[in-house]
Amino acid sequence: MRKITTLFTAILISAAAFGQSAPPPPEINAASAILIESGTGAVLYEKNADSLIPPASMTKLMTIHVALNSIKAGVVTAASLVPVSEAADFRSLPPRSSLMFLEKGQKVSLTELLKGLALPSGNDAGIAVAEFIAGSVSEYVALMNLEAERLGLVNTHFDDASGLSEKNMTTAREFASFCAFYLNKHPEASTELHMLTTFTYPEDHNLPEGGVSVHGPIKQPNHNLLIGRMKNVDGLKTGYIDESGFNLAASAEFEGRRFILVTMGGPGRSSRDGSIRRAIDGAALFNYGFYGWTTFTPEVPENQQLRIWGGEKNMLNLRYSPANTLTVPAPDTGFLELTSEYIDIDYPVKKDSIVGSWKLADRNGSILQSGTINAAEDVQEGNIFKRIIDRIRQ
Repeated sequence: MRKITTLFTAILISAAAFGQSAPPPPEINAASAILIESGTGAVLYEKNADSLIPPASMTKLMTIHVALNSIKAGVVTAASLVPVSEAADFRSLPPRSSLMFLEKGQKVSLTELLKGLALPSGNDAGIAVAEFIAGSVSEYVALMNLEAERLGLVNTHFDDASGLSEKNMTTAREFASFCAFYLNKHPEASTELHMLTTFTYPEDHNLPEGGVSVHGPIKQPNHNLLIGRMKNVDGLKTGYIDESGFNLAASAEFEGRRFILVTMGGPGRSSRDGSIRRAIDGAALFNYGFYGWTTFTPEVPENQQLRIWGGEKNMLNLRYSPANTLTVPAPDTGFLELTSEYIDIDYPVKKDSIVGSWKLADRNGSILQSGTINAAEDVQEGNIFKRIIDRIRQ
């Protein structure tokens, strides 16, 4: 195989356009973290991303996902009125629980429950959704685990629908993968659920006729402090139990790119302190992704020709397989290089047959992508006189 090295001039963007050096990765408070660009699947940052940690209330993302699937499958409707059982009554939940403040006998729609899961992170709402769709929490959890298995989340397991149990388990890497799938499957969820800044329950229409609420309307904020405070952030879910620390799954869209981060095992001396620390982690990671990395599709050479010998023609027209979109450190775009390698030609050359390969490498020589080089035309072997002349010229 002959190797011809060509500089990939199509993407030689000056490093000065992005800054002379990539910003250093941020210092993260959380014990485990990952940041991905979901369009390309590139991992931009990771720290102990495969550590098994209880997701806490991030569990509710899977609870919401299964419910949205049930709505789309016609099993239930978003407007369905959900009975509130004694088990789902907020007074049946353990102390320090995050609550929507459901009360037995109230009239609440499935949509309201999903909002109660997404914003105030109501553990009572998780029970109500599970009982309504699957008949019991255990049956609903079985659906959640089947979905995790279907999605290839081999280290993810659920023990309840609310996230209270320390037996729920996942990793930052797997949960980020799930978040990417969730947003692709339910793009409407960001605006309808996760970007809401406040949620009030119960309203007058939720009360039984002639009934009153123990607490009256309670307005609760979104526990994700990045929502409404950091531009471009549109989700997703926070979580905390003593066994996990402060967790965050967040998403943001910036200049046409989708970033997803998961931080787990965050420290905090109090609920307020832990919430602020995980928000700081999230903001630092997002800014690192926004400004330290660039996403683009390399332009492979067009109208290239290869000098051939012994054929009826001197030049063979080539066609390069297309490149896939890449996410790389911004300054590195000025140092990418494409190399081409060609095999020895045998006649006849058939159109679309592989005659070589190309590779795209970064400044350290690591291969980022590779593809094929194909013949763009048929070429027959030259006559005896052409072959003799080409041999002399070679």
